[in-house]
Amino acid sequence: MFVDTHIKVSDIPEDGLFLNFEELAGSMPEVDEYCSIVHASGRLELHRSDKEIRISGWVSGNLNLTCDRCLKVFPADVKTSFFYLLKPSSEFHQGLELDHELSQDEVEVYWYENGEIRAEELFREQILLQIPMRLLCQEGCKGLCPGCGADLNQEECHCKDVHEHSPFAVLARLKTV
Repeated sequence: MFVDTHIKVSDIPEDGLFLNFEELAGSMPEVDEYCSIVHASGRLELHRSDKEIRISGWVSGNLNLTCDRCLKVFPADVKTSFFYLLKPSSEFHQGLELDHELSQDEVEVYWYENGEIRAEELFREQILLQIPMRLLCQEGCKGLCPGCGADLNQEECHCKDVHEHSPFAVLARLKTV
């Protein structure tokens, strides 16, 4: 199900705009083959001051992640709140030189184009920021055997003899100082 998450800046009243979003997962593009968004919902509070937009909100969701060690798919929940300051992209490009160094103020501001804010991009970014660098199904995941491919969380390695007769097996007997 597609949820329209495009918000026109001109539609934001002086006293603010408060929006709830359900079933966001269908509105966001797939992340990659290691992460998929199963369900996501969120809330935005938008306040406009001339062309500047202040957005605060939250997003929560359920993900399916693939373990980096054993390649099993496992569920994960995310929930976070956020704040954005948005300005029209025309202000950013005005008088911009090719070798322009961004100031601290420019780094902390997000830009919207064509008088429209794409909320799904804000939600998606916040979800992705909650995903850890190392995806593990459990803290002590043993992974897969590089020789036989056995899931070491569930069974013993089937190629133990091969490792003992490896030309590198002699290295295991070296003393470390």
